[in-house]
Amino acid sequence: MITFAVDENNDLMLGDDGNLAVVRDAHAVENLCLHYARALRGEMLHKVDKGIPYWKTTFGRHADIPMFEAAFRERIHEVAGVEEIVSFQAEIAENELYYRAVIRSIYGSFTLNG
Repeated sequence: MITFAVDENNDLMLGDDGNLAVVRDAHAVENLCLHYARALRGEMLHKVDKGIPYWKTTFGRHADIPMFEAAFRERIHEVAGVEEIVSFQAEIAENELYYRAVIRSIYGSFTLNG
């Protein structure tokens, strides 16, 4: 697997050769999981049915963590190379959503924090 590399601000990066930098295999799966988890349902022009329904699950007056978890799991399972979400924890503290997911891919396991 291969995808574009991004920095901590989710901006594309240039490689040493001046071209867009890419990441492969384990790092690519981790990047894609992060992008899939951050995508708001309805924001993608050609895939308006994809993304996480943040407005329904966390941004509204009555946050629904189990609904968010279900949407998160469904979305992450769409990433090529993901085998299993080993564990998932989420909470809303001081009006912010925090989550931690341990994901097992064909390249090994990693932790996704958001």
